[in-house]
Amino acid sequence: MSDLAEFYANCSVTQGVVKSEVNGKKMCFDLKKLGEILGVLDTDFDIYVREDKYVLGNARLLELS
Repeated sequence: MSDLAEFYANCSVTQGVVKSEVNGKKMCFDLKKLGEILGVLDTDFDIYVREDKYVLGNARLLELS
C-alpha cells in the first residue's frame, strides 16, 4: 500500500484535527496545515476523509480513485 493510501485509510478528522498513521508513525495536525502540505484548500478537506463521500459526486470519486 502506498503511503498516501495508508494515510487516507487511517485518516480521521474530528473538530478540525486530522489524525492518521503511516508506517507505524502517528501524526496529528489541523486542517490548515494539511491543506498547506497537500496544496489544497482546507475548508472542504473533511469531505474527502468522511465515510460517506456521496457529496463529491460520481465523476469526482472516479477521478480520485
